[in-house]
Amino acid sequence: MEKEYKWLASEAIRAQFCEMLAKHPFLRGSGILHMAADYYETPDRTLREQGVALRLRRENEKTVCCMKRTLQKTGALAVREEYETEASDLREGLMKLPEAGAPKDICIFLAAQNLTAFAQTAFTRQWFLLDAGAFTAEFAVDAGKLGNSDHMEPFEELEFELKSGDPDAFCAYAERIQAEYALTPQPLSKLARAAAAGRTVSDSTSDTL
Repeated sequence: MEKEYKWLASEAIRAQFCEMLAKHPFLRGSGILHMAADYYETPDRTLREQGVALRLRRENEKTVCCMKRTLQKTGALAVREEYETEASDLREGLMKLPEAGAPKDICIFLAAQNLTAFAQTAFTRQWFLLDAGAFTAEFAVDAGKLGNSDHMEPFEELEFELKSGDPDAFCAYAERIQAEYALTPQPLSKLARAAAAGRTVSDSTSDTL
């Protein structure tokens, strides 16, 4: 299960948070990831109709296959089912995802489909692992581009994702950060924005991914 907050960010806000997080008393680790992802769909848009996102993402030297389904969205907070596994390609990932808890019947069905990449992201992430005692969470400062092979648009954002511990304490801390820094929630996922930027979905499509 993924629980994360997402906020809009400018270059100035990203710089401010990188400086603040690098000196944070809860800091337990940090690093930089260069990420590039392809999002896949069936010809009849089965995944989007069911609110499912299927992604193959390169993270530095590692490739990860991920399946997500949104359960709740409130302001900056999103709660999703999330399953992921290291895999060299999409088919291998679909074969291994059930071991990570993904529905086996859906993975088998998708492995037999003509899946095509319809949206992409490419960005750099500076991450900071925070241990607050009651919970551990990762703060990510992202900047890059999203869209598809025909059109990519720049984006900048902050993400705060629960890794373990008390969800209520995590949410209370996130809400305090949002209020203290006057952060603006980003209600749309990267996939929803990439699809819109690539003009593969209508502007009125809701963010179920």
